[in-house]
Amino acid sequence: MKTIKVIAVMLVMCFGLTVQAQVIDTGSPLRYNNAIYISQSIPGNMSAGKSYGVSVTMKNTGQSVWRQGNYSLRLANVSESIARTWMVSSVDVNSTVGSGEVVNFNFSLTAPQEGGNYNMQWQMAEGNSSFGEYTMNIPIVVSGYTVKENDINFIDNNAKFISQQVQNKMDEGQTYDVTVIMKNTGSTTWKPGQYKLLVSTKGGDNSGTWKVANVELSGDVYENSEVTFTFKVTAPDNSGTYNLQCQLSKDGLMFGEPTTNVILKVN
Repeated sequence: MKTIKVIAVMLVMCFGLTVQAQVIDTGSPLRYNNAIYISQSIPGNMSAGKSYGVSVTMKNTGQSVWRQGNYSLRLANVSESIARTWMVSSVDVNSTVGSGEVVNFNFSLTAPQEGGNYNMQWQMAEGNSSFGEYTMNIPIVVSGYTVKENDINFIDNNAKFISQQVQNKMDEGQTYDVTVIMKNTGSTTWKPGQYKLLVSTKGGDNSGTWKVANVELSGDVYENSEVTFTFKVTAPDNSGTYNLQCQLSKDGLMFGEPTTNVILKVN
């Protein structure tokens, strides 16, 4: 009888362990290769043939380990013509980047010899296979050419980032003042109602929502004039790391150089 009881207890224990193993929630599996865009600094205005410094920050959100020689930052939708345009199409990681770690790419590129309007956007890649989140697209004006008819609107609407004041630490749900100064480097006059400053929170580990007042112009901004935007933002209700970056727009279409991305810690 004792032998039967011991066997029964062992069966129950094994059955219990089996049930526990079956109800464990493994959650959504991480992708082997994945990345999110954190920030970047790219000039919005360049002179043909000159060299400029570029900085792009990405975060490894996959399971893989990024190693030099295998992983790189790569021009989005790269082609031979794009590679020849910028004299560079990819930049190797300069260190081993584990899951959850951030890597900064600092490099130089040469503006195209032919002036005109260009766009620049990056994405991570393993070999020739791109993956993860794209960086914000940056429109770039390269000077030293005759404006073509289809370029008129692009050249008309242009802006240069001058400075900003943003706190990099905030408390959940609290409201803070932000100041951004931009310069009209196009040939049109920015008018209230048509032109405004848009706030982007793309990238980072954003798990909440910014509450941002409409950032409208208070008056006309003429060519080569600067304008100061002063507005309030309310921090998300969830603690975490967030991005805040601004760019001018006309009728909802962004143009010109964006502000430097600010990485904020909300507690």
